[in-house]
Amino acid sequence: MFSKGTPTKESRTARRKIALIAAASLALTTVPFALAAPAQAATTKTVCTVKALKPEFAGYTIYKVTKVNYKIKVYCEKARDVNIKQERWEDDYTYWPPFDGNDFLGASSWKYHVGAGKTLIINNVRTLVNGEPGNEEVFHKAAIQEGSRDLDIWTDWSKWSVSANLSIS
Repeated sequence: MFSKGTPTKESRTARRKIALIAAASLALTTVPFALAAPAQAATTKTVCTVKALKPEFAGYTIYKVTKVNYKIKVYCEKARDVNIKQERWEDDYTYWPPFDGNDFLGASSWKYHVGAGKTLIINNVRTLVNGEPGNEEVFHKAAIQEGSRDLDIWTDWSKWSVSANLSIS
């Protein structure tokens, strides 16, 4: 029924054409994926730093309530749009688990453009929340996200920069 003889020249040529068409089809479907940039390529290199500076006494209100300046310093090597977030805390370290005695005092956020080689200082003056007898030990922390508002490309949020405590009444 079937011959075990050598294939004819015509059948070998037909097989080669089919193999060539199959290889070309595979290449045409694979090449666009191979040339595509990875998804994370649309990010920006981190060139800005944020520092939560030690809070400072900032005077009194007309009602004699103490004011505190929770100052943040941002520096950028290259021009960037930045998102900045801050949390303010009163330090009530506890000596037993779950060690979460700190009191949250509030949060703020800002959006700025920082020029190349420029430093931005944010003065965030707030009234002191006096929730216990004696001095309050206040601190704050700040984080930054940088990128471009026009292109909507942003880095992940930086790690928190945590200030030193200020003991104040």
